[in-house]
Amino acid sequence: MMFDFLAPQCGEAILEIGAGSGFFSFDISTAIGPEGRLFVVDPSPDQLRPIYDRANENITIMQRPAEDISLSEGVALDAIWSRGAFHHVKSKEAVLSNLAQFAKPGARLVICDIFSGTKLSDYFDEHVAISCTTGHEVSFLSKPYAKSLCKLTGWSEPKFTDLALQWHFERKEDIGVFLSLLHSNKPEYSHKHSLDDAERLLGIRRTPQGWALNWPMTVMTAIKE
Repeated sequence: MMFDFLAPQCGEAILEIGAGSGFFSFDISTAIGPEGRLFVVDPSPDQLRPIYDRANENITIMQRPAEDISLSEGVALDAIWSRGAFHHVKSKEAVLSNLAQFAKPGARLVICDIFSGTKLSDYFDEHVAISCTTGHEVSFLSKPYAKSLCKLTGWSEPKFTDLALQWHFERKEDIGVFLSLLHSNKPEYSHKHSLDDAERLLGIRRTPQGWALNWPMTVMTAIKE
């Protein structure tokens, strides 16, 4: 999915918002090669630990929130990538405006995230917000607001691609365990709570290989004007 929409090229300078443990970072780093530069941004030192441990020479780690991104003079980005993290950004307009200052004309903005008004945003708002130990006080983009943000901050009118993503599991009960760990459930919220709400709000179906959990996301792409 990342290669389909971001399509990192050899020698490019790319910034990744919400890199986490580097699920996409290492593939991007390899794709851009030693002549490229990857700036990974995440506020959590624990999340970034695998990147600290394995970072290639072309990776620069920026342990800070997206609101505090700053790049050295002369750095011009070819692309900006974020997957499943932009809803955590509090000052979205300020961040997109700031990123536009560091982006080359024609640079690509690729944000894959949960959008408002979807079954997945309902699951987060109804279940994760009350069951997660740290809470989940976030704001999901709507497509109309995303269009306005891009217009206000120097990006082209965005295009949207809705993805019918799924997580696959061998056993149905594994879904509840996975979701409980993913969202760090409070003690009073069991694996079954997560499973039941996911089945009700997202949909779970039997497959020849086991079970599939629906996880719909949207990719927004825009170009620096």
